[in-house]
Amino acid sequence: MIDCTTIPQVSFDEMNRVHHEEATLLNTLEELIINTPIDSDAIAVCLHEIVEHTRRHFGNEERLMKEVGFPAFNMHEGEHIRVFNEMQRIIAQWLSTKDNNILKEYFLGSFQEWLSAHILSMDTITAQFISMNKGC
Repeated sequence: MIDCTTIPQVSFDEMNRVHHEEATLLNTLEELIINTPIDSDAIAVCLHEIVEHTRRHFGNEERLMKEVGFPAFNMHEGEHIRVFNEMQRIIAQWLSTKDNNILKEYFLGSFQEWLSAHILSMDTITAQFISMNKGC
């Protein structure tokens, strides 16, 4: 489980709120995956919510970066595209196999590690630039 108090904070509050929401969804998924009996329908609904939240999360960050002319936009957007495609590939694998280990390895492992590292690096710099340019 992600302790939401340990999520790295950035200098743009809207981004912090979205990261907290993402962690809450990941915690819900974890509960669904580790609890028995397994409810594949509930997992599928949660995965859909994660995908839609991630789509809005990345889209909003990209909109903000464009608004302020963020110089590293292409690199940051490219990372979003890579991770979103990876997420969709993992979910497609799960949908065809219903193997929860696929979800555990990705969403409870590598995705959580990526999210923390991404916040500490790209999002921190992006948030500082947005805050400076929006007067926040």
